[in-house]
Amino acid sequence: MLPFGEIPRPNWIEIDLDNLQSNIRYARSLLPPGVKILLPVKADAYGHGSLAISFAAMDAGIDFLGVAHLFEGIALRKNGVKARVLILGPCLESDFPFLQKNNLTPSISNYETAKKLSTLNSQLSTPKQKIHIQIDTGMHRFGIKHDNLDEVKKICELPNLDVEGMYSHLATADMPEHSAMEKQLERFAGLVEELEKAGLRPPLCHIANSPATFLFTGKTHYDMVRPGIALYGYDPMGKFPSEFPLKPVLRLRSTVRALREVEAGEGVSYGHFFVAKKNMPVATVAIGYGDGYLRGEPNKGVIFIRGKACPILGRVCMDACMVDASEVPDIEIGDIAECINGEFSEQISVEFFAAEHKTISYEITTRMARRLYRIYRYKGKISGWNELL
Repeated sequence: MLPFGEIPRPNWIEIDLDNLQSNIRYARSLLPPGVKILLPVKADAYGHGSLAISFAAMDAGIDFLGVAHLFEGIALRKNGVKARVLILGPCLESDFPFLQKNNLTPSISNYETAKKLSTLNSQLSTPKQKIHIQIDTGMHRFGIKHDNLDEVKKICELPNLDVEGMYSHLATADMPEHSAMEKQLERFAGLVEELEKAGLRPPLCHIANSPATFLFTGKTHYDMVRPGIALYGYDPMGKFPSEFPLKPVLRLRSTVRALREVEAGEGVSYGHFFVAKKNMPVATVAIGYGDGYLRGEPNKGVIFIRGKACPILGRVCMDACMVDASEVPDIEIGDIAECINGEFSEQISVEFFAAEHKTISYEITTRMARRLYRIYRYKGKISGWNELL
């Protein structure tokens, strides 16, 4: 039997880890010396594959990885990832037994949880548990309210915890005209200042996401930044081309699986939202919403075949879509189809695709289906994730 990676596939994702490392180096160049970088690898590294991304990021000198949930951190550890891992979701008591065992750093969002964790650690002959305190400065998702200084101080003074960090999350950093960002920054800065006066300031304070890291250099950086979407190579404001020298890490490719001549007056795909005005060649490409390629509106978008833009005809199906192949007279079954690839054309960049579907780049990449095989390009070679360990 063929190894799983050698079985022929009609569609796949290519992940360029060299581009990831280039983006990390560029982000590092924007930061003052000593400021650390946390790369979020939650949601399977935004759909790029958390293990390969983690290994390549570690090789590029990343300081921390971020996950949303405990189980994501454990999965990294079980597959050989040794970098520092911060769990960005709130910590529950049921998580406690797994934290030191897997060398994971929890986020604490209330004193009660912190006290229970401190009490547990006092009963164990282990080092103090490192924690980061979550602060709600205006996102209103997780965290201690920014003006609850006493609760934050009480956590910092617990005897069996090492309060390594404190952080908040910006709700409108990608909307520079919005007043909420300044308010959040003021609230966070005020809390940091009060803790500093009390001699309790955690060594790693952080609030900057991708847009705050790239657009507001200096005032938002503190001791660590958390750029996510930008390190994966997509503009933090959703623009294309980006004003920053970012290189997209992901490309989605497929193949032509069928060819036919459609006669004038005939409809194509579900609902017949496209009706041919003349006889025309139509190619069926093996990519659909079952692969995470959004269904969207009919008759919108293009796929490139042999360097030519082929408009999508009618509705995208679950496993395929049909395109106008009139501009590709030498088209053949098996030809590669470029579906999402910002390095190939702006028209099929993640940013353009997101805008066309009235969403954001994050949703496009995280929706990539698990059935899509992931191919990793790294240092001139094509690798599986397990070859990067």
